[in-house]
Amino acid sequence: MSTVIEFTMHANPGQYDHLLEVYSEFAEFMKDSHEGLKQVLVVGDPASGLVRGIGLFDTPDQAEAVNSEEVFADFNSKVTPLISGSPERTELQLVHIFTR
Repeated sequence: MSTVIEFTMHANPGQYDHLLEVYSEFAEFMKDSHEGLKQVLVVGDPASGLVRGIGLFDTPDQAEAVNSEEVFADFNSKVTPLISGSPERTELQLVHIFTR
């Protein structure tokens, strides 16, 4: 069953654009290098500093495996000085995809 991972961060004041850039580069790399990652959305709200990535994985195991990869640790190191608080990771079940 497909798994959706939502990973949300809140930018420190003045760091929204930089966080969005780092997050977008990471998401693009992950999409290109992980066969089980089928779709990635990066969304944000500049007014609140919220940046959220939503990834669609083929299986829960593929989604979980990312947590132990060095590239994910490197990403977390890059964003730590750009965010307030800890990132929020939520695993969700894919119910439907509606696209045009």
